[in-house]
Amino acid sequence: MKDRMNQVRVRSNLVFTIQQKLLRVLFVFSFGLILGFVAKYADTVSINADSKTILRFYTYGLSIIRDITTSLGIWVLIGTLLAARSRSPKAAALYVFIFFVGMLVAYYSYSSVLFGFFPKYYFFAWGVFALLSPICAYIIWYAGGNGWIAAFCSAPPIALLLINGDGFYYTHSLLQDFDLFLAILLFIVLPSNNMQRLRVLPFVVIMYFLCREYNLISMFFGGL
Repeated sequence: MKDRMNQVRVRSNLVFTIQQKLLRVLFVFSFGLILGFVAKYADTVSINADSKTILRFYTYGLSIIRDITTSLGIWVLIGTLLAARSRSPKAAALYVFIFFVGMLVAYYSYSSVLFGFFPKYYFFAWGVFALLSPICAYIIWYAGGNGWIAAFCSAPPIALLLINGDGFYYTHSLLQDFDLFLAILLFIVLPSNNMQRLRVLPFVVIMYFLCREYNLISMFFGGL
């Protein structure tokens, strides 16, 4: 089985020292911290229509960031790209987990320290998501390979984003359904070539309709 998966995608031959590995982990953790802080900060700023023009643009900009970061899609995109661009499936699992830990630490520390508010339900829900993320990242890493197995590994995040963004057909709001754009982006950048994109399509279609038919997205991600 291991040899079969090695044929799907070849691991990088790059060798890092312990110091380089630690720096990469620290960078990913810091990246998560920064995005978690920005997401929570944007979520706490209110829009004042009577404010000065510069301040109004600033607050509206933050409101756009808030709309994006409160959506599941942007975190799926970041986790997927981080996993797919890692040098091995184990590295993908580690980096994605570290990223989400950093994001959660910053986001909920901000709420707890500055506002004395700690939403246990959402912390637990996102905590479960973070704990499961290494498994997903390990699988997603193979999406950068070739063949039907790689195509199957590419399909879940694309299908998930497509389901989240299909409301665009009714609302015609690009910001509201930003996930549709992210799904298209992943479909372009995740498969390694055009043949892989053709292989991905049937898996995306099947997963999309299965999730819609059995309401799987709401079942697993409805609380996030």
